[in-house]
Amino acid sequence: MKRFTDSGRKALDGGNHYIALSLALMLPDICGSIEDPGPGKSQARYEAWYKKWLEPTYKTFLTAADCFQLRCSYLHSGSTDVEEKKVVDIESLKFFDDTMKGHCNYVGGNSINGVLQQTYLQLNAAQFCRDVFDAVDKWDSSVANDKTVQAEKKKLLFIHSAGATIGGVKFG
Repeated sequence: MKRFTDSGRKALDGGNHYIALSLALMLPDICGSIEDPGPGKSQARYEAWYKKWLEPTYKTFLTAADCFQLRCSYLHSGSTDVEEKKVVDIESLKFFDDTMKGHCNYVGGNSINGVLQQTYLQLNAAQFCRDVFDAVDKWDSSVANDKTVQAEKKKLLFIHSAGATIGGVKFG
């Protein structure tokens, strides 16, 4: 998992919050799938993994169900707005770069000129990503001796370099 979390941190170091956030939102899916492979379980696995590894950090702000909806909105449509029928606690998340010093501010239910405003959670994108990457690293350490998990991890994408030998064939 280190190659994934290292890549995410490099994206943050390069100021590429969009790529880092995409990876951060995918990693609970990947970790959950490694622990409990098979189709049709994505949401349940995601939420279970999040509850154990990230909810202690975000429990009063971002629930597992809300984070899963954020993942779906962002990865499938590039948005942070949650479909109305899928809203759990918050309707949207607003991510900020490091020019905004706040992190985890809930804004909701305000009425301006008699119009109820959308509820949203304001997060620092880099801090959220770092929290996810750190949680993945802790999870990875906790499963280091689990042979089943290690066998599943071997199925993860690996990007090879020239000179690699795969199945007896040397490339480049």
